[in-house]
Amino acid sequence: MLKIIHGNHNHNLEANQHMTLSLSLLNDKKRPFILVFPGGGYHHLAEKEAKPIVNWLHSIGYHAGILYYPVGIINPISIINQLEEVFMQLHSNADNWHLVENKIGVLGFSAGGHLASLACTKISNRANALVLCYPVVTFTEPYGHSGSREHFLGKNPPNHLVKAYSVEHLVDKNMPPTFIWHTADDQSVPIQNTIMLAESLAKFSIPFEYHIFPSGKHGLALAEDSPYVHRWLSLAEAWLKTIFV
Repeated sequence: MLKIIHGNHNHNLEANQHMTLSLSLLNDKKRPFILVFPGGGYHHLAEKEAKPIVNWLHSIGYHAGILYYPVGIINPISIINQLEEVFMQLHSNADNWHLVENKIGVLGFSAGGHLASLACTKISNRANALVLCYPVVTFTEPYGHSGSREHFLGKNPPNHLVKAYSVEHLVDKNMPPTFIWHTADDQSVPIQNTIMLAESLAKFSIPFEYHIFPSGKHGLALAEDSPYVHRWLSLAEAWLKTIFV
């Protein structure tokens, strides 16, 4: 069952098998909306990739929200059904919540990037723009993030399930425009995740932009301590303006 909350509630980040859609709207003016998917390897949800990101989105003029999704032991079918419900609610309540219905984006970090990508491939009410930060893309060896895969699919999942939830195999002509950034020496989620996704996007002629920064640890979020990587904020802001014109 989807829970919807409005305003700056302190949501419990502990494991939960149900999604909570937390809406944080700037004001009553109709604006594009961006939903944030924090990372955490499907083991937990990283707070630094939640409210601080919403605050940044507000600062550049967007309504925003956070999706608190199940972690721990995942039921893949259930999580996709819940994603479908989230985006059905966003579209059906666009007028009530002052959202521009065809300008709904998602922004995901690490494993949250994987789930955000599923919201652009596995459901019918897809987002209109996708921003990915050091994303988990593939569950396949040798580049899959084993922790995310194990939480999402269990230990030693069959190959057909691994492929069914590896985003590089899910891209189609209906995938929205995509922005990606990663660091070349990411020790947790290999850079090949981003490269594989870029190749799939190119295959289907999906507009995309991606940036590979030379160095930076995994989980930088706003990258406030890494001035060079911190530029991803201005790059993403400029890109979003071209999508949500």
